[in-house]
Amino acid sequence: MGEPPDRRKFLTCGLGGVLGLAVVGPAVSLVVAPARGRSVTSPTEPLDVGDAGMLGPTWRRVDVVAPEIRDAWVTQKNVVLGAAFIRKGQKVEALSAVCPHLGCPVSLEQDSFLCPCHNSRFGKNGEQGAGPARRGLDPLPIAVVDGRLRLTWVQYKLDTAARVKV
Repeated sequence: MGEPPDRRKFLTCGLGGVLGLAVVGPAVSLVVAPARGRSVTSPTEPLDVGDAGMLGPTWRRVDVVAPEIRDAWVTQKNVVLGAAFIRKGQKVEALSAVCPHLGCPVSLEQDSFLCPCHNSRFGKNGEQGAGPARRGLDPLPIAVVDGRLRLTWVQYKLDTAARVKV
């Protein structure tokens, strides 16, 4: 038969294993915890994009800035999410300045919109025109609250005919 178990070896290995778990457990938890939760938060509440008095009947481009974005490790302040075109006719309207084809920035040219990346053109109300874009510019929810413009930033799936929120 073999040698009898050595108590000292047993205690040393047992104590070493417990101490190892005490150190490794929290370290593994720290690394794995962000993957278990929601890793990126984007604002879902309406964002202030300016004074309602700045609006007129022609489209105006405004940057859409989130006051705070968090990911699993970092919090960033004043992050530009994109841009929107807004105007006030019969009602206040907003269109995303993101091309629905591949997400390029759209510019305003007199009474129409142009995506310079693949030459998609959109009509004066953002409707689909020439080029590879399969739908018009995406409308964004906007409201006037206490004289301020409150826009909800929404992202849609690119290169589809249907507006599917991401």
